[in-house]
Amino acid sequence: MSAVVLVLLSCTLIVAANAVNTPPAEETDAAIDIAILKEYFQDQARQGTALLALQIMDLVREVKDIADSVKKLEEKIEAVSVEQKSIVSSMAAVSTGVTSVEQKVDIIRSEVRLISQHKLTWQNSTWRDVYHPDFAVDGVYTLVEGHSGSSSNPMQKSGQDMNKKGNMLIIDLGGFFKIHSIKLWNRIDGSYSSYAMGVLIYADDQLIGSIHDDQRLYTFRANEGVYGSKVYLKQSLDQYMNFIEVQVFGCGPYSEDEL
Repeated sequence: MSAVVLVLLSCTLIVAANAVNTPPAEETDAAIDIAILKEYFQDQARQGTALLALQIMDLVREVKDIADSVKKLEEKIEAVSVEQKSIVSSMAAVSTGVTSVEQKVDIIRSEVRLISQHKLTWQNSTWRDVYHPDFAVDGVYTLVEGHSGSSSNPMQKSGQDMNKKGNMLIIDLGGFFKIHSIKLWNRIDGSYSSYAMGVLIYADDQLIGSIHDDQRLYTFRANEGVYGSKVYLKQSLDQYMNFIEVQVFGCGPYSEDEL
C-alpha cells in the first residue's frame, strides 16, 4: 500500500472518531440553556436571600423602635402615676388643711366678741350735723364730759327738728350673727342722760330690751337663739336720743341655712 493511501485512511478514521464523540447541535444548545437557567435561579435565590435578610433587618429595627416607644410610654405612664400620687397626696393635704381651717373658722365664729365696731351706721336725723351716727361705733367711750364732734369722746345724737318719738339709729353688722348682748354707753353731762329713756333695742325684728331709767351703762343680754344682721335703736318717747357708744357682742357670721 502506498504512502498516499495510508495518509487518506488515517484522516478518514480521525474524522469518523470525531463524528462519534461530538453531540448533535440541538443537544449542546439544550445543555447550555439548562446551565443558564440554573445560574439564573441560583442568582435569584441569592438575591431573594439578600432581600429577605434586608426585610428581616428592617423588621428587627421596627420591632426595636416599637420596643423603645413602649418603654418610653411605660416611663411616661410611671411618671404620670407618680404625679397622680403626688396630686392625690397634695389634695389630701389640702383637704386636711381645709378641714383645719374650717375648724379654726368654727372656733373663731363660736367666740363671743365685739361685732359692731366701725360698722356702717345710719340715723334718720343728725342734730346740728355734728353728732353723726358713726360716733356710736368708733370705739371711743370715756368719762370725759363734752361730746361734740371735736371732743375726744364724741357721741351720736338724733333729733334735729325731731324732738319727738321716731328717732332711730341703725347699725349694720355686715353679716348674720348670733347676738349675745348689747351695751349702750350713755352720756354723763348734765341732765342729757335722760334722753336714753324710752329707747327700744332690736336685733332685726326681735326686741332685745328697753330703757326705762337713767344709767351710765346699759347691758342687755339676748335670749338664746337670737340672730340678726342689723341692730336698731328706736326712741319711743317725744325726745332726742344720744349715746356715746353702742357695742354689740355676738358670734358668727353664719348663713341662714346653717340655723
